[in-house]
Amino acid sequence: MQHAKLAPAAAAAQAKPVPSALTALLDRYYWAQLEAEPPRGARLGYHQYDGRLPDVSPAALSADEQRLRTTLRELQAIDRAGLSERERLEQQSALYEIRGDLFVHGQREPFRNPLFYVNALGLTSYISRPYAEVDQRARAVLAIARAAPAFLWQADQNLEANLPRPWIDTAHKQFTGMIAFVRDDVHKALTGLDPALDTELRAALGGMAVALQSFADALTARLPNATSDYALGEATLLRMLSETQGVTVTLEQLERVGQENLARNTAALEAAARAIDPSRDTRSVVAEVIADKPAIADMVATASAQAVEARAFVLERGLVTIPDSHLPEVRETPPYMRFNIGFLDGSGPFEKKRMPSFYYISPPETSWPEAQQREYVPDRSSLASITVHELWPGHYLHALHMKKQRSRVLRTFRNYATSEGWAHYAEELMAEHGFAPSQQAARFRVGQLVMALVRDVRFVSAIGLHARGMTVAQSVALFRERAMQDLGNAEQQAARGTFDPMYGSYTLGKLMILKLRADYRAREEAAGRPFALREFHDRFLSYGAPPIPVIRQEMLGSEAGPPL
Repeated sequence: MQHAKLAPAAAAAQAKPVPSALTALLDRYYWAQLEAEPPRGARLGYHQYDGRLPDVSPAALSADEQRLRTTLRELQAIDRAGLSERERLEQQSALYEIRGDLFVHGQREPFRNPLFYVNALGLTSYISRPYAEVDQRARAVLAIARAAPAFLWQADQNLEANLPRPWIDTAHKQFTGMIAFVRDDVHKALTGLDPALDTELRAALGGMAVALQSFADALTARLPNATSDYALGEATLLRMLSETQGVTVTLEQLERVGQENLARNTAALEAAARAIDPSRDTRSVVAEVIADKPAIADMVATASAQAVEARAFVLERGLVTIPDSHLPEVRETPPYMRFNIGFLDGSGPFEKKRMPSFYYISPPETSWPEAQQREYVPDRSSLASITVHELWPGHYLHALHMKKQRSRVLRTFRNYATSEGWAHYAEELMAEHGFAPSQQAARFRVGQLVMALVRDVRFVSAIGLHARGMTVAQSVALFRERAMQDLGNAEQQAARGTFDPMYGSYTLGKLMILKLRADYRAREEAAGRPFALREFHDRFLSYGAPPIPVIRQEMLGSEAGPPL
């Protein structure tokens, strides 16, 4: 008996694979999440979200929380036993992403923290890369500028009267810092516009600047009622680590880990200082290293040379595979983006055409006194550590590996401790193998260890500020004494700890990677297999950036054990 042939359309429909329950659920969650966070979608390279701000009305925030709770239950109900490795990673990445968002809702961040509203108003992604014609990008900026006054009004309505003072102070600096950028710099960056569009854009940006000033003034008005109520408390701090990073520990275990690493790096810094000059004390050697700074005009050239040296060193030593020959551009930071001395501004992983990634180096403001300008410039060893952290083999290399992912979920979601832990681990890795920018290995080691001590004190401060009654002033003193920071940087670091309790994750992530490396090596050698460092790194990065305990489970299986 002959069977009738299917029509072409029917045959194609029959051949198309039916998505699994997990795939369908993840797809639904992924796009719903970007609808709730359109600025994030635009930064990822999905330009259907251009020009949109999130709905931050209480009703929308409540609906968003309920959607996340429903999705969490549905994801948890899917038995991981029948899933492939990629599906397990997708499921776990999404679960931790959702738990992180729900933690923010649970802490009532939209109602207690003005910093919740900062990132949505970012305009840099529209002006830093030519992903579309300038008029199209300008229209997106125009739409945001027009929507910003209502967005900021709603933010002000949402916020409670009594807010923690460090959060008010930090938010006030960030919002006031946007004003000149919005009023002057954005328009300057969008040249050659249609005259009518140009006129509309100028007016809308002016209105946005006025709204930013009004919001900043409203924050100032809250200062008389400001509080010191920023601490999470022990139980909430530990729950945050468990629900967002997959790390379940006691506070005593966490403190012991932090103090041990602080002591280890302090001893290592003393040894590194003796290697430079055994006749002098550690602080004087560190002061000499910190005093070795490039000229202001040479900052970009110095970072560029360090980037070349770092990439070549990674290749020469075979530390990790570099999967793409595309290089980031090292540039002076545009005036409207000078928030950090050095940082990576990576292109979105879903751009339809290759867009440049920028490693920005920020010069000091020319209006500052000469002494302040000089103090701001990083020393060569610290700048080299920043370059390693941001580029090779840090964040930029990690992003290159993530772009190889076939999974949309694994290309998008980045766990805090995994991302920052890898970049911080990269600094120690390069020092371990003798990286010597400009033939100065000993000085790089000192700079790397000073940066490590800053991260260690963050770890200790996060615990102290949120679970042990540490004051901001005590945190400042700790940064000055144990991490050798100047007063300005110490105050900035201590304030950050009040609203970013996860900033201990640089050290937390690095320590989990070091333990995973040691345990993976022990298993390989016990089985009679040689340990290959590059293979370990490539495999670690092949999973994307889910929580490190998830990666650990995939790499060690039933032998995984605790991550710390």
